[in-house]
Amino acid sequence: MIFRLLFGLLKGLLVGGLLGFLLLKVGLASPGPLVAYLSAAVAGVVVGLIAGKPIWSEGGKIEAGLKAGFGALLAAGLMWVTRSLLGNVGLGWAGLPSATLGGYAISSLGLVAAVLAGFYDADNTPSADAGSSEKDQPKLRVAAATKSPADLDTEEVEEAEQRKARK
Repeated sequence: MIFRLLFGLLKGLLVGGLLGFLLLKVGLASPGPLVAYLSAAVAGVVVGLIAGKPIWSEGGKIEAGLKAGFGALLAAGLMWVTRSLLGNVGLGWAGLPSATLGGYAISSLGLVAAVLAGFYDADNTPSADAGSSEKDQPKLRVAAATKSPADLDTEEVEEAEQRKARK
């Protein structure tokens, strides 16, 4: 679980960092609230599609779609928390004297996407029996014919007679 959590954090940092770098190159290194929340929603959608059970995995389309939709909402909420709590924490140590951790696009989007992806990946930890399919599992059959007629109720007797008639 720790490995999956760390891998999710890394995926989120990569997605958020790349989106923040794109905003930096467009000229929005420290975007306003509208751009920040919209870019966080985009990061939430992308993280929802690739983190946890990705969209390209078997049976992952519905789950990834739900994660993407709720990820957009959660990421916008996390961006509000980031901008509120970390809006005054300066990045002077990183060579950016006027930027703050919550206001700078690369750092804030990286944090938001990392938290979201870490949660999605940690939540998607496969169970011990997830590797085996239904084909590999032995099938248990209960033969109604092995019971005595006194032990069977009327529905079971009718089902047994119908099976015999089919054969």
